[in-house]
Order: sequence, then structure tokens, then C-alpha cells
Amino acid sequence: QLVAEDIKLTFHGLDTYADIYINGEKMLYANNMFRTWEIDIKNQVQEGKNEIRIYFHSPVKKTNTAEKALGYEFPGGPRVMARKAQFHFGWDWGPRLCGVGIWRSVTLQFSNQANITHCQLPYTILENKKVAIRPVVEIEAFSTTNANLYFKIAGQEIHKEISLKLGKNIVNLKADIPDATLWWPNGMGKAHLYDADIMLKIDDKIIDTYQKKTGFRTVELVTQKEGKGKTFYFTVNGQPVFMKGANYIPQDIFQSRVTEAHYQNIIQEALDANMNMLRIWGGGIYENDIFYDLCDANGILVWQDFMFACAMYPGDEAFLENVAIEAKENVSRLSHHPAIALWCGNNENAEGWHRWGWQNSFSKKQRAKIWGDYQKLFQELLPDIVKSITPEIPYWESSPQFGRGNPQHQFEGDAHYWGVWHDAEPFEMFEKKVPRFMSEYGFQSFPSETTIHSFTLPEDRDPDSEVMLVHQKHPRGNKLIREYMKREYPEPADFSSFVYMSQLLQAEGMRKGIDAHRRSRPYCMGTLYWQLNDCWPVASWSSMDYYGNRKAFHYFVKKAYADVVVIPVIEKDSIKVFVVSDNTTLTKENLSLKLIDFSGQVLHKKSIVVDIKKGMSQLVLQEAVSDWLQEQDKASVFLNCKFDRMNEWPERNAYFAIPKLLQLPKPEIHKNIQKISSGYEVTITSDTFIRGLHLSIGIPGQFNDNFVDVIPGESTVLYFETEEVIDDFGEELRVRCLNDY
Repeated sequence: QLVAEDIKLTFHGLDTYADIYINGEKMLYANNMFRTWEIDIKNQVQEGKNEIRIYFHSPVKKTNTAEKALGYEFPGGPRVMARKAQFHFGWDWGPRLCGVGIWRSVTLQFSNQANITHCQLPYTILENKKVAIRPVVEIEAFSTTNANLYFKIAGQEIHKEISLKLGKNIVNLKADIPDATLWWPNGMGKAHLYDADIMLKIDDKIIDTYQKKTGFRTVELVTQKEGKGKTFYFTVNGQPVFMKGANYIPQDIFQSRVTEAHYQNIIQEALDANMNMLRIWGGGIYENDIFYDLCDANGILVWQDFMFACAMYPGDEAFLENVAIEAKENVSRLSHHPAIALWCGNNENAEGWHRWGWQNSFSKKQRAKIWGDYQKLFQELLPDIVKSITPEIPYWESSPQFGRGNPQHQFEGDAHYWGVWHDAEPFEMFEKKVPRFMSEYGFQSFPSETTIHSFTLPEDRDPDSEVMLVHQKHPRGNKLIREYMKREYPEPADFSSFVYMSQLLQAEGMRKGIDAHRRSRPYCMGTLYWQLNDCWPVASWSSMDYYGNRKAFHYFVKKAYADVVVIPVIEKDSIKVFVVSDNTTLTKENLSLKLIDFSGQVLHKKSIVVDIKKGMSQLVLQEAVSDWLQEQDKASVFLNCKFDRMNEWPERNAYFAIPKLLQLPKPEIHKNIQKISSGYEVTITSDTFIRGLHLSIGIPGQFNDNFVDVIPGESTVLYFETEEVIDDFGEELRVRCLNDY
């Protein structure tokens, strides 16, 4: 027999259009993937067997019908009619697979007397790190009664006697935490978290409990008039932060396949690559709680888009009401996470409307209606919701503020720069088009060969085979990769060489962008490349492929995002060396510069003592190329830049000629392999210089570093992390380098 004053069935994620029946009676129609749907079923349940039946409608039919009723097609097509992950309808890095189903948990809750339904944890940081926290607790009561509410955090315990009325109750609490430990992003301090515990008692009996983790910090987006435009940078706890990170998309085209291990791995990869920010792109999903929990724990800030991308959207009353509930739920759900740094209205909608010719398809009246609906959604509804729930978190209307077609993109707001790639501009344009904050830019490469082997037969392994083209979603992707490769790299000998060279091309080209952004600090205060990950095995802009294999670019990112980097730049007849520090302390270090030929002979060297200032980019050397090169062939030497603390800070090499002109000798590579507890240690030596050394082996695992340069006479030690044991590891190990071509 059922004994409960309240019985609720909650669907935490239905994708997307669904009728819900309880014991044959229709109880709900759902039409938003991003909302929770709650049904009071106390009067529908019965003793014995009960049936829940969910009928999912085709999202394609639903959106096509809705668009037809509208009478014209929005930019973005029928997908904009659905509050469903937009990438399900196909993108230039993923397939069109418009699935339906239950994509988050379903809960059945039996309650008596009362429930704690939610708690907001707003706070203010006062002088001397004193925190005034003012919890707002929501309680649903099923009868009128007296109760006791207890709140504990940081050793403080608050008790309040309350009188509950039938229905929803709001209880305001107060607690002061003296000398709180603040939360800091990765690289600036510890990401300290506190446990917040709430307990509800009635007649000395525990009725309900509620737990959250939170951290205390301030975050501000600073956009002040400066020069030709405005600044765009974030401060955390009053300190300016240079943001180093990437754009993040859903980890699978079918979200139900993403496990806790996937989340742990990808956040650990971001942490290991020295990132401090991820941007959740607006064509995906509001992520699962574990994503934000892990970002909190590891000091990864989150730029959170609302789920709108590359389109214009309806503005009728029903649509706006649906979105309002979606936004309130998600802003409220994420409000206690210290990782949340920004709520952004959409991805590229404003740029598309103003710069991509969208308006040309509409009459004057239609244009006014569509833009008016945009303003209602992104300039009124969403910012008002953010302000009402989390007023301390900044809101940004659309990313980017100005597209690359508007010269102002270099001077104000955030920028998406796609002159490199889409417009086939050379990588050097990254150095000329430096904005205040680069929130999107990228270049494609192919995934690892093991990933390619997962969906091909040997006869498919050609860039232009039917199977490979299915896994290349950009219509000009292969053409652009080849065009850039032809400019700078040797001709690949075969498909395997093409895959290797595509990754090296991406890594070295994109590093130009990262270097340009970092050395332009404080004018530029952020670099978020497109994209960290894939949702499908595909040729794309990612630094890690669908199976989590690191591409060359990901290895380069880790070094390019180090707290302290040396950046050598060779421009025509000039050598410039920059040192950039994100550290919060001053230090003095010795920097060694050597001109070395490919046989390992040091031709010229210089040592510089650098006063490395905190949070700054410094030009520490500028000399003529002729001061370093006398009779040497530019194609047979390189400049090596290395701090004495090289084990902590990465060294860098710079070249005086593009890769295909380098006179790289055929190397004799010596390998020494040792079995260690975590896998294998591989020591590489060579009598000649090796450019872009890549190790691979067909067993599960990852190298800690790869695509490295090997200097003659020096040992390069790499670690392959795996749980597998292979007797003939050395025989299975495959070695390639740019010298081979």
C-alpha cells in the first residue's frame, strides 16, 4: 500500500518532443531537451503494477511542420524551431543524427511532510576575506507545520525555527565566514571548495537533507574604453587573468554514451595542458553536473553559452516562455559553481545577421520582426534572468561581438578569427590580426591512425575515399589542408604520411596564434582555440580525437600554455625573443640561446638573465639575423631557446626556413626501452637533428609527449602510459619524423 503525501515523477532530460502516459492517461507533453519535467502522480499510481509510457515524436517532422506554419525559413533552417541540441542536425565536424530518447535520469520520489527542493548560495566577499553568505532555501510543504532548518558551512552552523505553510516556502538564512579561503583558477592558487549542508527537521526527525559544494571568488568582465576600442578581460578576486583554453563540444553525438570516466579524462587533459578556461559552445548542451563539479575542483573557469548557435530564432510567446523556463532552471542549477565565469547569449547569431548576408532573404517587415525577436531574447529575456539569479556573473550578448569582416574586431570585444582556414589566409595572419580576446579560431587535421582504422578498411585509407569523405564534414576540408600543406611542407609519401603531416601542420600553425596572443598581453587577454574534442571520429579542428587520442596540437598546447614560455620569432631579418609569464610572483632566470646546425654543432650562443615579471610579456632580445648567421645556410640551422629550469618550463626551437626547405639529414635513431610501473620509458638519441619525431604503437595508451624535436647528443625521454604488457614493445613501436620526407 502506498503511504505518501506527495509522489512526483521527474524526467531530468527528454529529447525532445514526447507524450508521457501514466497507466494509460496522458499526463504531460514535453518539448524541450534542456528542461526537467515533473509530474504529480499521487492520484495516478495504483497498488501493484504501474506503467509509464513515453511516445517520442520525430524532431525532423516537428520542426519542418513548425517552419512551414511560419511561412519562411530562418537562418539555420528548421532546427531553430526545436529546443534540442543544434549539433544533432549536423555540423561541419559531426553527423546529422536527430535521435530521440531519455537522455538524463528519471526519478520517482515519495515524500511526507516536506522537501528541500533547492538552495541558492549567494554571498559577498568583504574586507579581509570575510564572506557573508546568504542562503535562500526552497521548501515544499504538504501540510502546515513547524520545523527546524540547519545550515552548516566552514565550521559555521546556523539554526532557524520556521513555520511552513502548504506549498512553496522560501527561507532566508545568514552566515558569516571570517577569513575564508578563496577559490582560484588553475595556475593562480588552489581551487578551494567548501561543503554546504542543509538539514530539515520536524519533531526532532530528519525529514530531508541537501548538500552542495561551493567556492568563494569574485569574477568580473572588464570592458573599459581604451585606445580605438575597449578592453575585454576577466578578473578573478580582483586579479586580471589571461585565459588559456579551448572551445568544448559534447563528447558524443549520443550523450547517453558519455560516462563519468569520459568527463574525468577530458577535464584532466585540460588541466594537464595548463588550461584555465573552457567555453561550452551554444550548439551543444548545458553540461551534466559532473562537468562543472570537475571544473570547480580543478580551477577550470567556464564560459557558458546559452544553447543558441549560428542562426536566428523565433520570438513568439510560447517559444520565449519555453526558453525562459529553460534558462531559469539552468542558471539556477549552476549558480553555486565558482567555475562559472560568464553567461553568453549565443554563438555567432549577431555576426551572422549583420555580416553573412542573412537579411537579404527577407522583406523589410520580416527583417524587423526577426531582429526584434532577437532583441527580446538576447538583449532582454536572458540578461534579465542572469541578473535576477546570479547578478555577480557577467552576461555577454553574442560571441563574437564583431566578426572578422568588421575591422573593429581587433580593438573591442571578443573575436572569432577564421581568416586562417575559411579564407585560406597564411598562418602569419594570426600575428597581424590580434584581438582583445580570441574566443574562437582553428585549423583542421586528421585524427590518429588508430581512430581512422576503427571505421575504415585498408582500401578506404585515402583522404578522398568515400568512407573518409563521410568522416570529413567540411566541404573544403581536404582541399584546404592540402593547400596549406603544399605551401610549407614536403609532399607526403602516402596516406599515413598525410595524416602525420596534417597533425604537424595544425600544431605548428595554431601555435603561431597562441604565441601571438600570449606575447600581446595585456592588449590581448585570452585565447580559446576551436576545438578541444570531437563528438564522432572525424577530421576536425580538435586537439584530441573522439577516442581521446592526443593529436600533435594537444602536445604543443601543453607547452604553449605553460605558466612561463619563451617565444622566439624570426621575422625577415630580425630575431625577437619574448618571455611571457602568467605567474603571480617575480623571478630571475637564466635563458640560453644557441644557434645549432643539424649535426649538433653550436655555431653561436648567448646567455640572458631575465627578470621575469608577473603577468607580463617581455621582449628580452631583438637582434639582426645577420648577427647570428654568417656563412651558414638558413635551411641547415635552428635557434634553441632554453631556460636553465627546462624541466619546469618548455624549451623552444625556431627555424629560419619553412619545413619543406629544411635540409634535414636522414637520422639514425637509437631507442632504449624500459618497462616501468605505469607503462614504458622510451629514450631517443640521434647523431643528427630530428624534427617532429612521432612515436606510435597499436595498443591502448598515451605518450606523455610526442611530435618532438631531438637535438644531437641529447637524450629525449618519453613515457608511454598503458596497462598493457607487450614483450616486443620495441619491435611494435613505430617511429617517424619530418626528416623522412
